[in-house]
Parts: sequence; structure tokens; C-alpha cells
Amino acid sequence: MPSYFYKAKKSSAETVTGHLEAAHPEEALELIHQMGLVPVSLEESSQGVLVRNIRPRKIKAKEVYQLTKQLGGLVKSGVSLLKALEVISNQTKNVYLARIISEIASSVRSGRSFSLTLRDYPEIFSPLYVAMVQAGEEIGHLRDVLLDVAEFQKKQQDLLSKVTGAMIYPAVMLSVGILTIFFILTFVLPKIAVIYTDTAQALPLPTLVIMKISAFLNVFWIPIVVGTSLAVFFINRWRKTASAKIMIGGWILRTPFLREFVLKIDFTRFTRTTHLLLNSGLTLVRSMEVAIPTISNPQLREDLTRCITDLKSGESLGNCLNQSLLVPDTIRQMLAVAEEGGSLQESLKDIAESYEADINESIRVMTTLLEPLMILSVGLIVGFIVFAMLLPIFSMDILAH
Repeated sequence: MPSYFYKAKKSSAETVTGHLEAAHPEEALELIHQMGLVPVSLEESSQGVLVRNIRPRKIKAKEVYQLTKQLGGLVKSGVSLLKALEVISNQTKNVYLARIISEIASSVRSGRSFSLTLRDYPEIFSPLYVAMVQAGEEIGHLRDVLLDVAEFQKKQQDLLSKVTGAMIYPAVMLSVGILTIFFILTFVLPKIAVIYTDTAQALPLPTLVIMKISAFLNVFWIPIVVGTSLAVFFINRWRKTASAKIMIGGWILRTPFLREFVLKIDFTRFTRTTHLLLNSGLTLVRSMEVAIPTISNPQLREDLTRCITDLKSGESLGNCLNQSLLVPDTIRQMLAVAEEGGSLQESLKDIAESYEADINESIRVMTTLLEPLMILSVGLIVGFIVFAMLLPIFSMDILAH
């Protein structure tokens, strides 16, 4: 059985080394975890270095949610923040995340604040997350804030899953339909078209059109596939640029159904985030500054950023929102009245819950309609191809009689 030399950290941030035997590296890492240690490096004695360092990897939003939920639960039950971080570090199966948590625990142990330490890991903890934790530390309710953040993350993940699912389903259906038609035209029809090649009979127009398309695809299908793949690649890179986001955002706002759907998603994120931050003790201006980056549409983001400038100069929230054409009248009126009555947090929560219900209903209707629509579209195209190829046979039969 191979022998491994390991370097790991104890809960006290002390670095320890040792040897152990295991069948494979994964088992060696598991044994190190069982000893209550966080692995830093692992080497096989006979073959040299296997895992010199724990490689960085992307931490999923679900893993951050689990971390936040566990941390909030432990702190709420009376466990100190430092001890909770050490416990979670020892129990986390993701060795890279375990190392990050161990580093955070070491920083907190040295006297640094938890929120300030989280700023060192922007790829894992968003500005919203850090702002919430900082507010919880300032008002002395970190445990409640952590549980609120976990609940907020869960709602955001649920919303994202529903929206992504609603977009992926028609995309998959459309892709399968296009590939099916492409396969029929490129590889199936050329074999059938041989029947009509030597005939002296004039072929109907639909048959000629389908045969010309089939012949073209049969010759140039490789350049078409390569060109399409390159186009998708470059379009995907282009859409991540600032100019592309502005252009796509403007196109979405000019498309009736997409405009309403995307704006509802953005307002849901904005109102729920602002409500959560206000509950944590942040000011309205600071809450909006943190919440605005969660909005995807550049035009709406610009309008609300301008609103923050007006708020700082003494304007009311209602007057600021009136200057944006993208904010619905109902939201303007509700927030204006709530601001005057001192119930802004409750109104933001009500708007978020109302829009979430509307989004769920829109997704349900969209998925219900798109399935038969996609099947019908593909069926009509395939049916037309079959009809066009059988039409000469029907014509021959009629002439024979």
C-alpha cells in the first residue's frame, strides 16, 4: 500500500506533518480529515509529489449557502464564531473550501473582524454578503443576519433555477429539432433523392427546393458546423462585454414579453436585497448601493444609480423613482407611500413576494405553451420535407391512371 507524506493544519492553525498509508490519494485526504486536520499538501513517498498544493477551484453558490446556514445555526446555538468556523472547516469535504475557512478562522483568531476577513475572498463572498455580515457585527446580531443571508441565498438560488430551467427547456427543444432536421436534410434525403435523379418527369417546386437545400448541406455541412461553432463562441465572448450588455439590455426592453419578465426578475432581486439590508441596519442609500449590482439590465441599473445621487442631495425616494420610465407606477406609489408612513421595509418585502409569484406563474405558462409549440414547429417542418419528397410519387400515380 502506498505511503504518503502530508502537511496539514490543526484547529489552532498550527501546521503539522506526518506519514500515513492509503490505497489512493482520495483515501489519504479522507484519513487526514478524520484526524481533524485540514490538508495543505500531499506527497506519495515512492513517486514524488502528488498534490503539492490544494488547487483553487470555483466555489458553488450552493456550497456558500450551506456554509452560511451551518455557521448561522452554530452561532445561534451558542457556539462562538471562531469555534463554529473550526468545526465547519473540519467537516467540509471540499478541501479548498476547508482551507479557506481555516484561513478565515486564523484571521479571526488574530483579532481581525469577520467581515473584513471576508473581503479577502471576493470570488466567494459577494459585496452584499460582506455588507450584511458587517452590519450584523455592528448591531450585535450576527447570528440572525447569517440566517437571513442563508434564507436570502436560498430564495435567490430557487429563483435562478426556475428562470434557468425555463430558458434551458426551449433551448434544448429547439436544438434537438434543428439537429433532427439538419440530419434528415444532410444524410437521409440525398439517398432518397437518387430515385428522382434519372426521371424525365418535371419535379414539383417543393421537391426541387428541398433537394437543392439537401444537396447544398450535403456538400458544405462541415464548413457550416465549424462556422456555427465559431459564431457561437465569439458571440458568447462578445455578450460579456459592457457594450454588448447595453445593446442586449436595450433590445430586451424593446421586446414586450421579455421586457416585463426581465424587469420583474430585476425588481425582485433589488427589492428583496434592499429589504434584507435595511433589516440589517444599513441606511437606505447604502442598501441601494449594495443592491444595485444584483440588477442585470444596464438601463435600470443606471436609473437607480442616478436615484442614489438624488437621495444624497435630499430628494425623497418617491421623487427619485418618478424620474425613471422603467419603474412601474405601482412600485413608485407603494414605495412613496411607505416612505412617508415609515413602512418601507414591509413594502419592499411585499413587492418582492408579489413579483416572485408573478414570475412563477409566467414560467409555468411559458413552459406549458412552449412544449407543444416546439413539437408542432418541428413536426410541421419534418412533415413538409416528407410531403415534398413524396409529392412526385403521388404525381406519377395520378398520371398512370
